[in-house]
Amino acid sequence: MQLSGDDHTLLETLKTEIANVNATRIGVAVSGGGDSIALLLLLAALSADTNITVETITVDHGLREGSAEEAEFVQQTCKGLSVPHAIARWGAWNKSGNLQAAARDARYRLIAEWAQRRELDVVCIGHTQDDVAETFLMRLGRESGVDGLARMQSGFERNGVQFLRPLLDVSRESLRAYLRGKDQTWREDPSNENDAFGRVRARRALRVLDDIGLSSSALAQVAGNMADAKVTLQQATSRFAQSAVVEDAGDLLIDPAMFRLETVELRRRLLSAMLVWMVPSDYPPRRSALAELDAAILDQRTFSIGGCLVFSKAKEIRVTREFNAVRDLIEHSPNWDRWIISGPWQVGMEVRALGEPALAGLENWRDTGVKRQTLMASPSVWYDGQLVAAPLAGSYDGWQATLKSANFHESLSSA
Repeated sequence: MQLSGDDHTLLETLKTEIANVNATRIGVAVSGGGDSIALLLLLAALSADTNITVETITVDHGLREGSAEEAEFVQQTCKGLSVPHAIARWGAWNKSGNLQAAARDARYRLIAEWAQRRELDVVCIGHTQDDVAETFLMRLGRESGVDGLARMQSGFERNGVQFLRPLLDVSRESLRAYLRGKDQTWREDPSNENDAFGRVRARRALRVLDDIGLSSSALAQVAGNMADAKVTLQQATSRFAQSAVVEDAGDLLIDPAMFRLETVELRRRLLSAMLVWMVPSDYPPRRSALAELDAAILDQRTFSIGGCLVFSKAKEIRVTREFNAVRDLIEHSPNWDRWIISGPWQVGMEVRALGEPALAGLENWRDTGVKRQTLMASPSVWYDGQLVAAPLAGSYDGWQATLKSANFHESLSSA
């Protein structure tokens, strides 16, 4: 569906999306580009006829000339609309890693901190139908599966804040037509013409593909179809897990017979979900790594992946935390790796992985029924170089270790 730039149509679309999240205090991230300026104007118009209030923020990354002027342009635009506006500046890149990823993470962090201070219900972002199509095309080039090709979520949580993309069914041109009808200017980001960026190349490719029917709206529809397929596969994975997986002292156990009978796709999804549950991450393991893990399980080989060890035996497949991944992790608080420690805590205590020497010194650890590899990577409390407690290994004396994450099956159901 491609919506026109008609004021009423756009406002009704926005009103529906806002109603779905039941928000009255709304933030909007505004860069100064046409998409976010249009979103700002639409939200300002919506607030005039409803009980919602709108506040805005611009993140100035300080990475190119003109960014400060763009932030000032947004501020003046907001002033004319009587909408409160804040500017957050970031210039903390240490020149290591991916600049775009670092800037994106910083942008969401700064926006989230602002939203929490302002007690906002949700923060709106001006992603459009064209963004959906461009993302689809870029991921297609990376040979992504269903999840990668699925349409981005309209609503999501990041850094403890709810975000909303209310314009995913609206084309970029529709928003610009709306702005032109209002005699409202905007600022084009010069990087939108830089071929060094994959999204710019995808945008130009779409102009060519449109001639053979692969328009932005068509690709966005396919991405929507993929999102539907993703939900179906997630539900199937959850059912598979319910019947084949159990928790054991923080480990996850899979029934080997049921695992072998399932399809490759559901096995891959289950393994990915298990690893992310064991070691929370924003990004799942690569498909190639999961394929290697799947092969190792079928061959009954032990496999190390993402800070976990996977033991595959005839009667049991066990996914556990790898000791080498946490051996140097020491916390001077009860919050350690995947665990929260509770007990008679004192200043000067520390939590670390139990390890082999300390485990060997516990006479009754075998009575717990917990596997040796599991206990080695389990939390232990120390004071002045002496072991105080190892809750999972039977040495607790008033101490407990509880997983931070929700029940594995619950985490799948809420995905």
